[in-house]
Amino acid sequence: MNIQTQLYINCICDIMTKQLTTDVSIRKWVIRKDNETYSCGNRSGLYVRGYLNQKKCFYWRAKTWVKLGEYPDMSLASAREYVLFCKRGLSGGLRISDISDLLSSTNSPENFYDKIVNGNTLQNKKSATYDDVFKEWYELKAPQLMQDGPSRRRPLSMHEKWVPPELKQKQIHLVERQDIFPFMDRMFVDAFSSAGKQLGYIRRVFEYAINIGLIKNNPVPPRIAFEVERPKQKPHGYLQYAQLPDLWDWIEGRDHCEHTKLAMKTVMLTGHRISVIVKAKWSHIDEAKGVWTIPERQDKTSDGLMKSGREFQVTFPAPFFERLLKSKSDSEFVFPSPSTQGHVSANATLKGFKNFETHITNHGFRNSLVTWARSVGYPDYILDFYIDHSLHGLHKSYRREDLRNECAKLTNEIYQYLTGNYDKKD
Repeated sequence: MNIQTQLYINCICDIMTKQLTTDVSIRKWVIRKDNETYSCGNRSGLYVRGYLNQKKCFYWRAKTWVKLGEYPDMSLASAREYVLFCKRGLSGGLRISDISDLLSSTNSPENFYDKIVNGNTLQNKKSATYDDVFKEWYELKAPQLMQDGPSRRRPLSMHEKWVPPELKQKQIHLVERQDIFPFMDRMFVDAFSSAGKQLGYIRRVFEYAINIGLIKNNPVPPRIAFEVERPKQKPHGYLQYAQLPDLWDWIEGRDHCEHTKLAMKTVMLTGHRISVIVKAKWSHIDEAKGVWTIPERQDKTSDGLMKSGREFQVTFPAPFFERLLKSKSDSEFVFPSPSTQGHVSANATLKGFKNFETHITNHGFRNSLVTWARSVGYPDYILDFYIDHSLHGLHKSYRREDLRNECAKLTNEIYQYLTGNYDKKD
């Protein structure tokens, strides 16, 4: 390998380690050197390049760099669609120069796709395999429909782990129900909780294939075809609520940093999901009132928000909030990491809890709090709201009260219980 080739490889590797995966991150990106280039993730070959005049452009990396358009005239979502259609054109026999010519004369992803399809460029369309269609569906739809994080990664990891190679490589118009049923039937026995999700993903891939004209019928068996008894579910490891005050005191004697201790206690106090707690920001907290307002979700990429997507408020008990304020640092995060520029990790709180009882999980405190609150008379609809469970049935239709005051009262009573000062009211 000569020196020029090695330098080129090093350059590409350097580029691939840098990523800007949301519109917000691209918008906030301040360019400090000419031709600075970042990957936009998803291993799709999409990059954004910046210049010292703060101009930003999307590029597709094929055998060479192909310019797609300028940001913000072209959004990240549109750029991802363009890349998908570029790749389809390439697999259908187009040259890079042909694709560049089509890009220069198009004004939208839909228009570009129409030129590819109606221009008879996808002559080998019928040769598309299930794997081809899955990857196109995943790259196109996942950013729009699935929340960034585990929810978005799950379809790809399950595809790689569970779908047999012979199905992946089979032309999608030749796939029959008998190709799907055997391995899915085994999966319902071996991994019941994952099998339902996998069946749904496969069904969506075939619906996508119908929508783009590759097939006419969906061969995926309905859920009822798998006559497998639902196994008993194992709940997240949790602590009996009688032990919560002991754990609260025990945390004080540990050698964790102050922010890790406070993050652990916030898990115990609020019962919120660990991803919400560790990513809490001071910009979301009213320091005069001690109220933490978790914003409403506006997109599928913002993290640290409620799973339901709704705005949520936590009113901290005054003594606990005073301690939070004393711990405030220069970080944007309420619970900054002692070793990085980010926040305390979910694993740090988990390890701390497991030093007390090995079976504890971060998520299990939701069960502990609900069980205790139910024992002192709180109704389930308030408890469901408190831990951000979705309501169902008539509750979903009719329970529309403003429950912030009830939740603030519950938080204060939980704090009194955890600190050994709770006096149950009759």
